Amino acid sequence: MPLQKFIVHPNHFYCKGMEYTGRSPDSPINKKNMERYRAHFGTSPGVCALLWNEISTIVPRKYCFKHILWGLMFLKVYATESVLAGKIGVDEDTFRDHMWVVIKAIASCKLRVIKFEKRLEKRNGSMCNLTVDGTDFRIQQMVPFWKGWFSHKFKGPGLRYEVGLNIQTGCICWINGPFAPGVWNDLQIFRLTLKTRLPPGEKVEADDGYRGDERVSTPMDAQNMHESLMKDNARGRHETVNRRFKQFNCLSQVFRHEIEKHVFCFEAVAVIVEMGIENGEPLYQINYYL
Repeated sequence: MPLQKFIVHPNHFYCKGMEYTGRSPDSPINKKNMERYRAHFGTSPGVCALLWNEISTIVPRKYCFKHILWGLMFLKVYATESVLAGKIGVDEDTFRDHMWVVIKAIASCKLRVIKFEKRLEKRNGSMCNLTVDGTDFRIQQMVPFWKGWFSHKFKGPGLRYEVGLNIQTGCICWINGPFAPGVWNDLQIFRLTLKTRLPPGEKVEADDGYRGDERVSTPMDAQNMHESLMKDNARGRHETVNRRFKQFNCLSQVFRHEIEKHVFCFEAVAVIVEMGIENGEPLYQINYYL
């Protein structure tokens, strides 16, 4: 992402964030206070400022930078709206209305932030440019019961999303979903859309759940221990992104809102995580040349 001039400086987000955490806006910027900030908003003041650059022209004119913190607090803390509105100091209806507008605006940035062509950055001639995996998130039991929502990963109802990372940079280049995990396995989801986007000769790196497709390189394709280690490292780093997603409680806890809203939360979190990766919070580097 190219360097941007801040519309609102990160210090303003830090001060307002400290106020929402119950501390003085003049609190010193130190490790402990930054931990408190992230515990409430899930990212840094710098990424908050970049997010406001992206959505300030999308949200209604009456919105200001503080409202982005309302949406981030909902995604990160995922307490009841009464609790969060109380921390902010507004009524529940005001908090709810502003929070969902902000979350949907962040989610709408996905095509500008998560770009499929970014999988080609720093490519080194490897046949695979992406690691791909499906990740499941918990939802409430739906009525009437339908076994299609069942996720074998945590033995309960959930939603599945497909995520692709640039192997060389760790950036998120692809998201797709949601899918019913009891109906759609990882390989079926891959074949539905992502496979059709790959040019001739290009494959993706994935786990054994994708075995059986000529456009996927799995652990079984390793020719020696060195190749096996590179493939393991690539898939292992992919799990780091899944863990970053689930640092946001809206994705780690059972999602208690309407199922139609889950996709907005997932896409917003994916945008936030990717902007963090690009701006001071990169994944660890690996060697991969297969």
